[in-house]
Order: sequence, then structure tokens, then C-alpha cells
Amino acid sequence: MSVSGKLASLVFVATFAVGGCSTVMEANRPDPVSLQKFTVGERRFDVLAQLGPPLVALQKDGDNSCDMYKLYTHGTSGVGKGAIIAGEALADVYTLGLAEIALSPTEAATRNKLHPVVFCYSQDNILVSVKELKS
Repeated sequence: MSVSGKLASLVFVATFAVGGCSTVMEANRPDPVSLQKFTVGERRFDVLAQLGPPLVALQKDGDNSCDMYKLYTHGTSGVGKGAIIAGEALADVYTLGLAEIALSPTEAATRNKLHPVVFCYSQDNILVSVKELKS
């Protein structure tokens, strides 16, 4: 291999070694939970099957019992994440990794946050309301 070929290979490898932090951060970003998929009249067992055990079980509104979860309810969908990852990877290659100077801090600053959500059930464990609380 010629010297210029070795140099080109070294630049290529260095680009991918330096770059990629923002793409990994985006790929590991948790997917948001759509609260619209939980409908009034759904059984508590079905909610627990999707979300797991609640953070806190509360008693509220007389006979209704409520469960509180902390969920990622806002964020980018899978298709959106894929587009962001592709754009960041292209920026890394195009700028030889220098895009990471701006992209990694941006990824860190815009990470998804957990929001409190309360699911309330009737005495027969049927979902009567879903409320996202202001955090």
C-alpha cells in the first residue's frame, strides 16, 4: 500500500474513532411512551403488562386507586431517530469528526426526561383516567 493510501486509511479510521459519540447517544435515547395507546376501560393487568410495576401506588378519589409512573412521554420516534443518526453520521464523515464538537453537547442537552404519569382505576381494576402531571 502506498503512503497516500495508508494516510487515507488512517484519516478514515480516525474519523470514525473520533466521531460517533452523538450517534451512539441518539441511538441509546429511550423511546417515548404514547399515552394515547392506553384507553379508558382497559384492564389494570394490561397496563401493568406494558409498563411494569408502578413507582408508587396511591389511593385517590374515594374508591379509585391510582398508580404513578415516571415515563418518557416526549421525544423522537424511531423513524426520526434514524434520520437524526444518519444526519449526524454524515456530518461526522463530512467534517472528519469535527461535527462532534457541536453535536455531542447538543445530544446531552436535549436528552429525554422522565415525566410523572398517574393511571387511576375503578374498584374492579378498570382504567378510568390517565393524567400526565406537570413536572
